[in-house]
Amino acid sequence: MSISDSAVLDLCEEVWQWQLRESPELGTFCGIHQNDDDWDDISVEAFRRREKDLQDFLKKGERIDTSSCIPEVLLSYTLLLDNIKLYLQGLKFKSYLLPINYMEGIQTECDLMISFMKFNTKEDFNKYIKRLERLPHKVEQVLEALRQGIQEDVVYHSASVIDVPRQINLIVTTPFEKHGFLMPFRGKLPEIEKAELDQLRLKAEEVLRLKIIPSCLKLKDFIENIYFKHLRPKEGINSLKDGDLWYQQCLNFYLSCSMTPQEVHELGLKEVDRIEKRILELAAIEGLGRTFQEISAAITRRQRNSFSTPDEVVDYIRNLCYNIIRPKITQNFKNLSDIPMIIKPVPESRKSSPIAYYYNGTPDGSREGCFYINNHHLEECYPFQLTAVALHEGEPGHHLQGTMALSAKKLPNFRRYSDNGKYSIIPAKFSSNTAYMEGWGLYAEYLGEELNLYQNNLELIGRYSCESLRAARLVVDSGLHAFGWSREQAIQFMVDHTLTSRSEVTKEVDRYITIPGQACAYKVGEIKIRELRQKAELRLGNKFDIKEFHQQILSCGRIPLRTLEKIVDDYICEVESKC
Repeated sequence: MSISDSAVLDLCEEVWQWQLRESPELGTFCGIHQNDDDWDDISVEAFRRREKDLQDFLKKGERIDTSSCIPEVLLSYTLLLDNIKLYLQGLKFKSYLLPINYMEGIQTECDLMISFMKFNTKEDFNKYIKRLERLPHKVEQVLEALRQGIQEDVVYHSASVIDVPRQINLIVTTPFEKHGFLMPFRGKLPEIEKAELDQLRLKAEEVLRLKIIPSCLKLKDFIENIYFKHLRPKEGINSLKDGDLWYQQCLNFYLSCSMTPQEVHELGLKEVDRIEKRILELAAIEGLGRTFQEISAAITRRQRNSFSTPDEVVDYIRNLCYNIIRPKITQNFKNLSDIPMIIKPVPESRKSSPIAYYYNGTPDGSREGCFYINNHHLEECYPFQLTAVALHEGEPGHHLQGTMALSAKKLPNFRRYSDNGKYSIIPAKFSSNTAYMEGWGLYAEYLGEELNLYQNNLELIGRYSCESLRAARLVVDSGLHAFGWSREQAIQFMVDHTLTSRSEVTKEVDRYITIPGQACAYKVGEIKIRELRQKAELRLGNKFDIKEFHQQILSCGRIPLRTLEKIVDDYICEVESKC
């Protein structure tokens, strides 16, 4: 390894350690527990300090002579500097003045943070109590940001925050014996003296009663009586100052390729039309109807009451993942994950979340990858879509994708570890590489068709209905944030062009209003991966190996689409050179 290689990798690690110091919550999420006693500093001053730190890192990086770097290190160098520049560009829009919404904030994230912490020793519990003691300080930072947001007219639409007071009130009113903040003291406990554990629990209860609940009441009162008077009247982010540029920066952040809102919108309309025709073909074969409304009603009649209990939904997903999907995907992949995947129901505190989501495990296997399935609304759980959901969240989707990145120990840590959301501060953040991540998830749904995992036309309709939702997102997200669409206009478009119920569509649209651009990443990423595969197949002919292609896609860590294209092009040239 050259001096230049070492300088680049040292800088990568220096920036990574800076990230962990700046975001204790990221460390907890990644299974790195040295800062489990604190929260992210979300003060306005902290973001000003980060801007200076990032500028210093950029200058340091630009001084490195990379002429003797090996290709893989040079790639990491380019990715790191691009990441720093992206963060600095995003800071211009002051998205950090929007620190709380119905999806994110202290009222939704604390239960989740607890699930990522470890509780094996007395020290672990003491760290947690310190974290609880410091929560009111974070609430003050939320208030500071909201006040400055009002002054600078950087505020949410009502759809993003109308439910926040109710959510905060749950922290205040939930009995202690059921309270999420006291979860670590319930159930199976580590081998700590009972008297010591009782003392720790009493201390946590005291902090909750005397510090956290009063601070939450203060936040709730401010949002209801002051912030609600200053909400922006229009749904789109483009209604704010420099909003058109803000939305374009969000697209740049999530898509990691060059697309304008108009291009996103037109791609969505084209994809919606293509997928709609396929669904109508399959529905005609099954005699389900000629319109989406008729098809949806027919499927509801057929599949209503498919599950009698919430546990049946979880068991159904487990059988799909472990017994049906996993044995078949070895046809298309060299390696499956060594890190186990568990399947759990979505916690009660997050029952309004989507049908499913996934969180990575840790490289040492101390925490498994976790596929959460929402089994709280049995009336909306239909088996016809669940194969696509299982492919997307489990294997070969996010679980395989995430664990392969974690296993790539030769890569710098910023390419291996997943980020922990924090959508509200985007684009003032390092890249999430969402188009690569979610594009792969949607591509995994497509692979299910190639592997004959959809066992009948109804399940195929389920697969295409999931795809149609992602296509409609391109239209609706750009419609809301670039072309003046109203919330109701967006809801009606999705009702007309997807098989998703009005109640679920309403939740979807509120999500798009709240986190501009994110929903566009799925389809853009999937299209790019399929384009790259088609290019490789055409160029390599009978030398094309699907297992090797997938290995190339998954072994490079978390990257932008433009970088993925270069990796695949290099792979094609390498295979051609050996022919």
